[in-house]
Amino acid sequence: MLPLAFVIICCVAFTILGLVVLTLLPVFRLTFVNLVLFVLGAVPGGIAFLFLYGKLFARDQLSDKAFYGIFPILLLGGVSGGTLAVWSKMNFAKAQSMRKSR
Repeated sequence: MLPLAFVIICCVAFTILGLVVLTLLPVFRLTFVNLVLFVLGAVPGGIAFLFLYGKLFARDQLSDKAFYGIFPILLLGGVSGGTLAVWSKMNFAKAQSMRKSR
């Protein structure tokens, strides 16, 4: 039950984060497809950053400093993963349109 709650909370948080990032970056357009791709890239990105953070800083026991670092790392991983997913989609679409125009 706890992993399901984690995924739901992450999806809501990453949706809000995706709305902010896609609105503030003029290179990316705020569309439904881009928002869904952002969330789909943010969840594994956040989990990967948390895993690396845990391996580096929380070896035996989770101290207070390490616990407070989890949240910024989760957001940083979400932004990185989501942005990478949307950027990859945009480059793939650009390559497809260039291939069709030849």
